[in-house]
Amino acid sequence: MTLPLPALIAGLGLASLVAFAVRKRLELAGPFTLAALLVALALALAAPVGEPSELLQLELRLDPLGQLTAVVLLGVLAALVAVVWLDEPAYNFFPTALATATAVVATLALSSPIAMYAALFLGLLVPVGSFTFQIHRNRSAEAAYRHYAFVALGGSLGIAALALAGSLPRDQPPVTFVLLVVVIVIAFALKLAAIPFHTHAALLASEVRAPALGLYFGVLVPLTFIAFARILTLSGLLPAIVQIAKVQDLLLALGVTSALGGAFLATGSTELRRVAAYSVIANIGQALVGIATLSGPGIVGAIAIVLVSGAGATQQLLAAGALERRSGTDRPNAATAPLAALAFVAGGFAMIGAPPLVSFPGRFFVEMIAFSYSGALGTALVVATLGVLVAQLRAAIAIFRVAPDHWRVERRPVAGIAGALVFLGLLVGGLQPQRFLAPIAAFADTFIRALRPF
Repeated sequence: MTLPLPALIAGLGLASLVAFAVRKRLELAGPFTLAALLVALALALAAPVGEPSELLQLELRLDPLGQLTAVVLLGVLAALVAVVWLDEPAYNFFPTALATATAVVATLALSSPIAMYAALFLGLLVPVGSFTFQIHRNRSAEAAYRHYAFVALGGSLGIAALALAGSLPRDQPPVTFVLLVVVIVIAFALKLAAIPFHTHAALLASEVRAPALGLYFGVLVPLTFIAFARILTLSGLLPAIVQIAKVQDLLLALGVTSALGGAFLATGSTELRRVAAYSVIANIGQALVGIATLSGPGIVGAIAIVLVSGAGATQQLLAAGALERRSGTDRPNAATAPLAALAFVAGGFAMIGAPPLVSFPGRFFVEMIAFSYSGALGTALVVATLGVLVAQLRAAIAIFRVAPDHWRVERRPVAGIAGALVFLGLLVGGLQPQRFLAPIAAFADTFIRALRPF
C-alpha cells in the first residue's frame, strides 16, 4: 500500500518539527532525520505516478519527472544528513534538511504554477537558518543576508508575473505576455545564481559550511531549474516565446554567459568549494541553453545536466569540507583525507559529463542541438566544458600535490563513502541510461506540446 502524496508532504513537515524539537540532541536528531528521509525516498519511489490527490484544495499529481527528481534530491539530502550527523555536527541542519525535503516534494507534486512557485520560494528561504545560525563558526551572516535578498527579490517578481499571467485575458497584445515571460526568466535567474546574478552564490561558496552549501547547489538549484521548466509548461506562456524571438534570445544569452563565465571563474579559483560552485553555475548555463533551443533533445539534456550536476556538486562539496577540516591551516591535500580527495576527483568526472557516467548523455544532447542551432553557440558550450575540465584538473593536481610516505585512510571516511555511493549511482545510471532519461523525455514531450498547442 502506497502513502498518498498529501500524507507524505504532511509527514515530512511534521518530521521537521520533531527534528527541530530535538535538534540539540545529535544522537537523536541525526538518525531520526536520516531515517525520515530514507522512508520518504522509498515512498516517493513507490508513489503512483499520475494519480491525482488534494492538499488544502490544491491538486497534487506526481509525474514521471517529478518522481525521478524527488528520488534523486531526497537521496542527496540523505547523503548530506549522514555526513553532518557522523562527521560535521551542526544541530540546526537536521530540521532544515527535512523542511527542504517537504518543499522538494510539494514543489514537484503541485499542479498550480503559483502554488508550485510559492513552495519553491519557501524552500529557498528555509536554508537561510543554516547560514545564519552558529555565525561564530561559519562567518556567514552577510552571505545569508545576500541570499535572502536575491531569493526574496526573485520570488516577488516571479509570483507577481505568474499572478498577472493567470488573471489577464488571452486577448492581450503578445508583447504583454512576452514581458511577463521576461520577468519570470529574470526571477529564476536570480534564484539559479546564473551570471550576472551570481554574487550571492559567490559569497556563499566562501562563507557557508560545506553541507549547507551542498543543500543549496546540490538540491535547491536543480529543484529551481526543474520548477522553471514545469512552470513554463503549465502557465501557458510558452507560445509567447515562439511568437517573439527576443525571449528565446534572452534565455540563450543568459545561458551562454553563465556557461562561459562560470567556467572562467572556476578555472581561476584556487578554493575547492568555489571550483565546485562555479562548475555548477557553468552547467546551469549549459542547461539554460538547452531549454532555450525549445527542442526535445535540448530539454532532455538540460534536465539531465542539472540533476547530475546537483549530485556531483554534493559529492565535491562534502569532500572539500572534509579536506579543509582535516588540513587545518594548510592547503587541503590528499595526505590528510585520501578517500575524500578521491571523491572530489570522481565528482569532477560528473561535472564535465565524462562517459560512462549518466552525465554524458545530457551534455551530448545539449551540445549537439546547440551546434545544429548555431556553430558559434555550440563552440561556446564546448569552450565552457573545456574550462570546467581545466578547473577540475587544476583542483585535482592541487589536492594530490603532496605524496606522503604512507597513505592513511581518514578515521571517519564519511564524505569519501558518500562520494563513492554517489559515483556508483551515476555509473549505474550511465550503464542503464534509459531508466534515467525516459521520465525526462516524457516531460520534454509535454513541454513541446505546450509550446505548440495547435
